[in-house]
Amino acid sequence: MVIDLIVSYLMQSVFTVGAVLAFGLLIYLTNKGVYKLSGDRPAVCYATGLIGTPIHEGSHALMCIIFGHKITGISFYRISDDGVLGYVDHTYNPRNFWQQIGNFFIGTAPVVIGSGVILLLFACFANASFMTMWGEITQAATGETVALSVLAMFGKTFPIVFAPANFANGWWYLFLVLSICIALHLTLSPQDIRCSLTGLIFIAVILFALDLIFMFIQGFCNVPILSNATAAIVEGGVFLSCFMTLSLSLSLAMLAVAALVRLIMRLVRR
Repeated sequence: MVIDLIVSYLMQSVFTVGAVLAFGLLIYLTNKGVYKLSGDRPAVCYATGLIGTPIHEGSHALMCIIFGHKITGISFYRISDDGVLGYVDHTYNPRNFWQQIGNFFIGTAPVVIGSGVILLLFACFANASFMTMWGEITQAATGETVALSVLAMFGKTFPIVFAPANFANGWWYLFLVLSICIALHLTLSPQDIRCSLTGLIFIAVILFALDLIFMFIQGFCNVPILSNATAAIVEGGVFLSCFMTLSLSLSLAMLAVAALVRLIMRLVRR
């Protein structure tokens, strides 16, 4: 029974908060590589930030409202000497559990909400490919091997997004421009990470307490509530991870383009 509790808790944690943090880290490393290969030119960041920064900061602000944090200052886009393109300052009651939990969602909001916006743009401007991808995501979320399903989505995302039929769709190019600008600004700042870690502690404690209650109900009432809860949470986590592969794939595509441009420029200079 204790083993079941530990396994369930770990699976729930890995496929929810763990997945969000993992994708946040991968997007951070990928975007850092893109900017480094482009010579860390501020113009690149400023240009893409016109679209990406409002989405980034807007996602923070939305979560602040949902979790009852008071927004004390906000900037959706600015050009400043410190290099900060936008910010959301907020305060909360440390004794309020709901607001404490909200710190995690506020901090990681750009990765999740930004990915959701990109998926929505894909649906609007390349609907046929979106329907194909949606079918793959749904299938992955309900599959038996959940971890392999997420990894398999990486291999399927590129062929779906860059399907030959899309090159004849003018709206698809608009999707690429908008979504790449958003993807390049999903990077979590150090302040975002600190904020999310504060909430993560409370989420971990509450999740474990709920699992403990579910374990006792399952053991004494012979109702598989812990197993069912774990299956539902993992399925939702896989679904979330699969649609975040789209934003990560676009960042990786930009990394490849930046590397290719850098290589060509070096060859030309020789």
